[in-house]
Amino acid sequence: MITRHTPLDDLPHLARVEEVAAWLDVSRGEVYTLIRAGTLAHVKLGRLIRVPREALAALVSERRSA
Repeated sequence: MITRHTPLDDLPHLARVEEVAAWLDVSRGEVYTLIRAGTLAHVKLGRLIRVPREALAALVSERRSA
């Protein structure tokens, strides 16, 4: 189970939106908002949306430096 305390390296290489939401401690809707705004990179596999672990690392790094 993924929580906000899960180390980044323990996340899957391509995380589901629900997993990203749990890790960021936000709602699924907020994750979709970040994706639509272009703030969070994603991969679309058919109808499935996955977020690369590297995209999460970049988001956190960007937010820390801001």
